[in-house]
Amino acid sequence: MAFQEKLKLEFSLTIGGESFSIPGGQVKHFAVRLANHGFTASVSFWTALEKADAPLFVAFKKNDLIQVRLSVAGVYPTEVTPPGPLVVQGLVRARSLAGLSHGPHEGEERAFRLYSLEFADPAQVLWRQHRPTELHTQKKLVDLLDAHKGPLTLSYDWDVLQAEQPLLCLALGSDDRRTSFYDFVLWFVHTRNGVWTYDSQQDQYVLSDSKSSSGRAAVLDSREVERMDVQVQLPAPIRHGARVLNALANGPTAVALAQDQAAQGISHDVLLRTPIASEAEQRQTLEKSRLKLRQRRLQVTFQQFPTVAVHPGALLRLQGFHWLPDLRGTGEDLRVLALDLELRALRQGPYDEQQSPDAGYSLEMSALLEQKTDPVPTLPAYRAPRYPLYVEGKVHSPGGQETDRSWFVVEDDKTSVSNYRVTVPLWNKTVSVPAQPHFFSGHFYFPPYKNERVLLALHFDRAELHRFLDWGETVRLPQDGQGDQMLLGKNKTSQTAITHDYQEANPVWNLQRVSAGDTQTVRISEGNLLIKVEEKQGVAPASSTYDVTPQVEAAKGDLALGVGGAIGETTTAYQGAVANVKGRIEAATTETVAALESARAEVKAKVSAAKAALSGALSGMSGKAAPLSSAAAEAKVALGKLR
Repeated sequence: MAFQEKLKLEFSLTIGGESFSIPGGQVKHFAVRLANHGFTASVSFWTALEKADAPLFVAFKKNDLIQVRLSVAGVYPTEVTPPGPLVVQGLVRARSLAGLSHGPHEGEERAFRLYSLEFADPAQVLWRQHRPTELHTQKKLVDLLDAHKGPLTLSYDWDVLQAEQPLLCLALGSDDRRTSFYDFVLWFVHTRNGVWTYDSQQDQYVLSDSKSSSGRAAVLDSREVERMDVQVQLPAPIRHGARVLNALANGPTAVALAQDQAAQGISHDVLLRTPIASEAEQRQTLEKSRLKLRQRRLQVTFQQFPTVAVHPGALLRLQGFHWLPDLRGTGEDLRVLALDLELRALRQGPYDEQQSPDAGYSLEMSALLEQKTDPVPTLPAYRAPRYPLYVEGKVHSPGGQETDRSWFVVEDDKTSVSNYRVTVPLWNKTVSVPAQPHFFSGHFYFPPYKNERVLLALHFDRAELHRFLDWGETVRLPQDGQGDQMLLGKNKTSQTAITHDYQEANPVWNLQRVSAGDTQTVRISEGNLLIKVEEKQGVAPASSTYDVTPQVEAAKGDLALGVGGAIGETTTAYQGAVANVKGRIEAATTETVAALESARAEVKAKVSAAKAALSGALSGMSGKAAPLSSAAAEAKVALGKLR
């Protein structure tokens, strides 16, 4: 429904650091879709009698970043206390320009020009073009976000962002260029059950663990709303529960998470494979918090520009005798979830309202409201980042020489989880990967050796050893002999080699042990068995020094894992307690709201019954009043005769 209103617009552009203020009357069209997570908008305006070297015209043609700020306010009667204006401020992502020649004016060619802009909140414009590929260790999510926020203003109220993570990987620079940093943030918020909110009035983003309940609701007069176009939306309740399955062979678990509205036997299953109990408990807490039911919403269409602030996040209350008594949502605090506004100037000429701060417009305006107690976050569509990311690394093993084939494992005594340490030269970061047999069965124990090139699979918060990339020094044999070799030990002066190759077309098997100058050889060839022990003269014996570096590194690793595990357990317990308290508060709030609605309905029913009874009584009295009136008339006639 369109209506006409006089509005005051304040409009400014900042291009390459230079600001331009546009009188509001020059704006001929403005449309915005404003939601709790951001907005998209378009605006068109005329300028009058611009020269070819007009500053706005010259700046507009450049490729500089364009910032837009536009506010809309009603022109109210003086007795009304006006609310703050509706403000949108963002960055331009598309622009166009048209001209209408006016001819010479004061000796110079002048033209009317129509500028058109499409703009959105800064995160959508910038982060959708941001595709970083990075690896971080011992870093907080809040620090990662701050490093990539650019000109955005972010604030945080979420414990998950403050926890230091052993590994964080951004994998957004792959060939699939449809996934951006904006998608990554939304994916993280959604999968961790957080809330992403954009405050258009302050041009600020907030990442939090729950929706804000602060603020006081303003009373929305029903006369400002088209009463025949108020829609109550009833979201479909989720009909599934959840199960968290840990597919660990030595201790599998399956924890069912109930949900009151779930149909019997219907479940969303989450599959894990972790030996760490705290990780499974964290996932159970997360999945339990996701089993929330969305509450009803109201879609309202305005028939005049509201006299209270209406923007996403604002609180409203539909209160007053003008509202329909049976309308669901009246008397409750409601939060504005989304706002649609489109205005067109009543006078569209390029020369109309050129210097006026306000003008007459034809408007269409509607808002989507949700209950203040609704706990379910609302996010836009996004593309999930694609993991894993494959990069090369070198196995880390402290102590000894660079050419040694020594290996190093850090084991957590509490969880019995063993890890290799692998350095990723591209980012100069060392990460932990599970120490597992990989492609060998349990019969073999061949840990990766120092500086061995490996291919790592990097997930968002963990790494895995995908495969090995090269052979060790002297392990590879010449092609002519078609040989196979297994080389055991630390280096070429302290090792055991098992070799099988072909010499003169005959197979030869060789076992050789070397310890400095001491060598033992067992050789089997065609018709021969050779067993040889020798000590080479002039070769220095193996050093008797003892390198404690591996033990020191292992102790440091154990300490880090122990501290990390303790922090993880404490975090899990804290998050579980917080989730439990929040769940109880939300349940109590929901029950209270339901009880109030039931009581309100009961009171309405009793009032209706009382009205019906009173109406019946009055009808009965009306029927009895007729004979009395007749008798009174007869008595009056009789009295007249007596006179």
